[in-house]
Amino acid sequence: MRHESFLALYRRLETILDRRMQPRRQSSAVVAYLEDPESRPVRDDLEVCREIRNILTHNADSDGMPVVEPSEGIHGALERIIQYVNEPPPAMAFATAAEDLLCARTNESALNLMRAMNKRGFSHAPILSGERMTGVFSVGTVFAYALKQPGVGIFEDTPVSAFAALLPPDAHDPERFLFIDQRATYADVKQAFEARRERNSRLAALFITETGNMAEQLLGMITPWDVLGRRE
Repeated sequence: MRHESFLALYRRLETILDRRMQPRRQSSAVVAYLEDPESRPVRDDLEVCREIRNILTHNADSDGMPVVEPSEGIHGALERIIQYVNEPPPAMAFATAAEDLLCARTNESALNLMRAMNKRGFSHAPILSGERMTGVFSVGTVFAYALKQPGVGIFEDTPVSAFAALLPPDAHDPERFLFIDQRATYADVKQAFEARRERNSRLAALFITETGNMAEQLLGMITPWDVLGRRE
């Protein structure tokens, strides 16, 4: 019967997720996965499968038969969920693509860039030369600039290049930035953000290029919120 096959598949999914979702707060690995951003593409189908599994497990008619029989479609959906879980999605699936980022050039007005960042809610703006990223302009950049050059203002004609010494990715203490290749998986990215670092060091963003080399074309950016944020 299809319900027996469905339950067998669900147990297989639970076994896979039980290994993946460690450590976790919830007793159910499936519930923990539903709360993880990685589950976004399959979340709706997984919620339905979980409800059907609970009905099949805890309810039966007077003859002991299941009160529902999973359809062929939902059976296929569970198979696709297992395939998805076994093949973690690439980081680019959760990143903001380069064309959707707020990027800037060194000859642009720093004030205009700051206004655009404030309006669009960006805390970091990659600085590009051609399609290659050469630095990052951030809220911290402005703060560091004010501390290093007290009394020097930022005017309408102040270019981004005035912050040149503060733009390189390794000049953003205590923030850190890493470059990863486009084949990195969601699991790789999550591990990078969850890894313990020095107390005063924080991984602020990952930038994606073809092989993880900063000299290559910028493909996208991923932040802790994309990976560790609340369930949508």
